[in-house]
Amino acid sequence: MIEHARREHPMECCGLLYGSRELIDGIRLARNQKQSNREFSVSPKDLLEFFKELRANGKNHLGVYHSHPSSEPHPSAQDVIEFHYPEVSYWIISLEKYKPRVRCFHWVEKSFQGVAFNVVEK
Repeated sequence: MIEHARREHPMECCGLLYGSRELIDGIRLARNQKQSNREFSVSPKDLLEFFKELRANGKNHLGVYHSHPSSEPHPSAQDVIEFHYPEVSYWIISLEKYKPRVRCFHWVEKSFQGVAFNVVEK
């Protein structure tokens, strides 16, 4: 996710995460059809292909991510309005400072709540 964010900088990147149970073990880069440094939208074509692949491989949709090229890794008002998958995790990669920061959120009672996560090296 961090490398994707760096490649797309100064625009926002976006993508989808998948795996089994609660273990995210796959990433699907998506095209930000808004081509914006303040908003993102995964193209319907990317979504359709992603869900077809999940069904074919027995995986589950576990997350959505995007970058904030020049702001904190906190959901914006726009992020809240446009969030469509309350059952999955929501990730934001901030490139605002020298060292990228990644935060994870879950949707709880009409708002995002930060959650801790562990990175497992393969």
